[in-house]
Amino acid sequence: MTDEDFLGESLRKIVKGASIVLIGTIIGRAFGYGSRLIIARLGASDYGLVALGFAVMSIAATLSLVGLQSGIVRYVSFYKGKEDKGRIKGTIISSLKITLPLSLLFAFILFWYANWISIHVFHDANLTPILRIFAIGVPFSVLSSNLLSATVGFQDMRYNVYVQYILQEPLKLAAIIILLALGLGVLGATWGWVLAIIVMSFISFYFLEKKVFPIFETKVKAVSVDKELFCFSFPLLFAGIAGLVMGWTDTLMLGYFSSSADVGIYNAALPTAQLIRAFPGALGVIFFPVISELYARNKIDDLRRTYSVVTKWMLSLIFPTFLLVVLFPKQIIKILFGAEYVAGAAALSILMFGFMVYGALGPTSAILQTYGRTKIIMMTNYIGAITNLGLNFLLIPIYGVNGAAIATGFSLALLYILNFLFAYRVAKMQPFRLSYLKIILASMIAVFVVYLLTKYVIGVSTIALILMLFVFLLFYFFLLLLMKSFEEEDLMIMRAIDQRLGTKSDWIREIIKRFL
Repeated sequence: MTDEDFLGESLRKIVKGASIVLIGTIIGRAFGYGSRLIIARLGASDYGLVALGFAVMSIAATLSLVGLQSGIVRYVSFYKGKEDKGRIKGTIISSLKITLPLSLLFAFILFWYANWISIHVFHDANLTPILRIFAIGVPFSVLSSNLLSATVGFQDMRYNVYVQYILQEPLKLAAIIILLALGLGVLGATWGWVLAIIVMSFISFYFLEKKVFPIFETKVKAVSVDKELFCFSFPLLFAGIAGLVMGWTDTLMLGYFSSSADVGIYNAALPTAQLIRAFPGALGVIFFPVISELYARNKIDDLRRTYSVVTKWMLSLIFPTFLLVVLFPKQIIKILFGAEYVAGAAALSILMFGFMVYGALGPTSAILQTYGRTKIIMMTNYIGAITNLGLNFLLIPIYGVNGAAIATGFSLALLYILNFLFAYRVAKMQPFRLSYLKIILASMIAVFVVYLLTKYVIGVSTIALILMLFVFLLFYFFLLLLMKSFEEEDLMIMRAIDQRLGTKSDWIREIIKRFL
């Protein structure tokens, strides 16, 4: 197979995985937002209590996983490249032996000390039953995470998407609606969330065992990889702890210094800002196992070019989205959550900056993990976590919701930049090309024109924003053509999209070819 064939095959795998993830993410986000909107209608205070409960459960689950998720993906995909089924099975079994007992321990601690945490940490006894309900979900969340990580290691994103988005989110929404209709209030909303997690752990097991790689119904003998899996993943435990600080300090400190209502407002802005990562995240998830296989085959040039193409597509989608949201934050928050949450508009704009940096630099942590430099990831995560912790401590008492957003946005940007710099030092690769500047310029021009038309000609309204979104997309594409921003690899990705989705973009590719 030639280098071009390897590159094309790698891009097809990424597009196939990203297409599945993106479609599933759109469905999941829609139902997930439906769940949040339903709970938000209970009031910012009750919504804040559920957000705090989920944050605490997520912390317990992450500690239980001890960094093994990335290890499972890395070693399953690595041994897949080596065609070593015994060590694939050994990887999965080892991860379960470690994480399931830990998850039961953390669930018990959370359940037993729920009242103490509620009163002494968050100063709200109403949180106690919510924490106890979420404690039940900890082992099921951990089991599902391990099993789905194994399916991702096989570079098959379907089952991960089916469970996390297409099945879990609609089930969660339906359960919440039913339990709220029965008059169970905020506890019903919490139970609906946890019941979806419980059901999904069983479905995750079914997909791995019956559709991907059987663990029990097979004669393949497991080959222990405990030592190498632990050595690879152990630094990621500390990186995971740092990630907990990055991910939940803002919510938890708002609960400590402020009120559950502020937590609710902030958790309208935060998940909205995280939407910007939908497509980059879809690419990034499948990017890691693909480049791990390229690295195992010593196809470094293909790895470098794959990184560049993926990052370019991430930037071309995330940067204009960032500009649009920053210009219309109040309208977006009001449309999604209602007028009570408009106070989080400034926080939304601030958070968008941190997530935008991720799209601009690409999935650099995947590069470091592929090269086995997990200690660097641990170090950069701790730098980001300490920065986040300190800034939240200083800014939340003064600026409240906006202080939390500043702390998180700045810390995320710092973390992504550090990962990029170290990835360049380790792998001697960076994704930037002249076409990147063209994407930035085209985005700024298109967004500026749409903003002026909306603000001073058409007027700002929900219908106007939807209409101008289509105008923006057409104008943005025209500018990309005019500036000759497309390259041959872009056509390769478009062909892969056609093959995956059954679409017909021949006429678009013919237009693009004239501007190469």
